[in-house]
Amino acid sequence: MASTQTGVLCAGLSCVDMMLLNADTPVTMEAITAFDGNRQVAGGSCCNSSRVLAALKIRAVAVTLVGDDVQATLIRSQLEEGGVDTQYIRTESSINTSLAVLPVYTNGGRGCFVDLGANKVATPEKLLGRDFALLDRANCHIFHFGYPHLMKGIQGDNLAEMFAAARRHSMLVSLDVNGANSPDFSILQSALSSCFFFHANLEEAATITGGTAIAEDKATREEVIKLGEYFLAANAGIVSISLGRHGAYLATNKDPEVLKRTTDGRVKEAGGAMFRPAFAAAGPVNATAAGDSFVAGGLAYASRMIYADSSIGPSELLDHALLTAMYQVDSSQNIPKFDELRNNLTRPRLDSRFAALETV
Repeated sequence: MASTQTGVLCAGLSCVDMMLLNADTPVTMEAITAFDGNRQVAGGSCCNSSRVLAALKIRAVAVTLVGDDVQATLIRSQLEEGGVDTQYIRTESSINTSLAVLPVYTNGGRGCFVDLGANKVATPEKLLGRDFALLDRANCHIFHFGYPHLMKGIQGDNLAEMFAAARRHSMLVSLDVNGANSPDFSILQSALSSCFFFHANLEEAATITGGTAIAEDKATREEVIKLGEYFLAANAGIVSISLGRHGAYLATNKDPEVLKRTTDGRVKEAGGAMFRPAFAAAGPVNATAAGDSFVAGGLAYASRMIYADSSIGPSELLDHALLTAMYQVDSSQNIPKFDELRNNLTRPRLDSRFAALETV
């Protein structure tokens, strides 16, 4: 029977991203460095993922904590303009909305300086209400949360309890760890067993596992696979590690019972693993929100499959994630509707040092 719940509840960190466009790379920390114009957009996990989902024409509900200020007004107005349901965005008048300054370098990379603002005082109760009542009112079939390392009140047991509540409301749970800055695994460990989908980039995965930083251009397949196994051992259902221009890696839990429990039986391929190349952008690249868009694309596919009461294919999920990320970073293109996205999965891909299209 098809689900009566629809769409994705996107919770977590929010901010206003002030992007410094076409910035030169600083020669030293104190050097005067030029940029060419700026743009202010609603950013962070909640805003980026919900906006991309709405662009794909997947129902998206935003849940985050903001201040009572002009930045909060910008967040609400931009998300509403993009088709996101903002009625559950919460206001904490005693603190400011978060602001991030992002120099977008001419080489395609970016920096990040952030005042976390309201995210520093966010808790599950402030976001979702007493007894997680908002989970029932929102009526979504996926709960996505992003950036727990930057939200001290939603870590460890608090994060695990929030995810367990989402599971009790028949929601699949997704977690993105952008901003991971600590090897303290207790931030995530008890929550991972509720996750059907877990995403990190290579640097974040290495940081969490306590290893040294690994560059995308130097990492080996074995190192990437080992990082994935670390999170699968904590009983996540699906783990994906994005690899920049080299694409992404995805693996499913080897234990069929863990995979069945975390995905409600919608993912059948226990112990699967694959590297997939990135899709080629047609225009200039701006990497801002690439990770959030990657996750949103995968969740858009999963949402469609749940609504149709169909199985979720790991390779299809990964391809939709990679293609959505390409549209996000390509400054010459807009993110299309989901049905159009599906028709573009044969687009050209970049060469990858990890693999061609293959399962490992």
